[in-house]
Amino acid sequence: MDSIHISQARKIMQCPRAFSLRFLTKDGRCRFVDSAVSLKWDFDTGTRIIKCFPSNQIRRIRDVLITQINDLDVYI
Repeated sequence: MDSIHISQARKIMQCPRAFSLRFLTKDGRCRFVDSAVSLKWDFDTGTRIIKCFPSNQIRRIRDVLITQINDLDVYI
């Protein structure tokens, strides 16, 4: 499987297009989102607010906990 740096993943999430995402939660569980868009990114805290489709659920995640985007592994 291919991999990309976190800076490239951030560029993907800045685009207004939907992306798939796998990330870790605070309690260590792995979550997968089939389709999401980034609504806001806070550079100071390293957090991002995403909107998941089709549920329209809003989630706040840390960029460093993203492990995969669009089927590409993400490394720091």
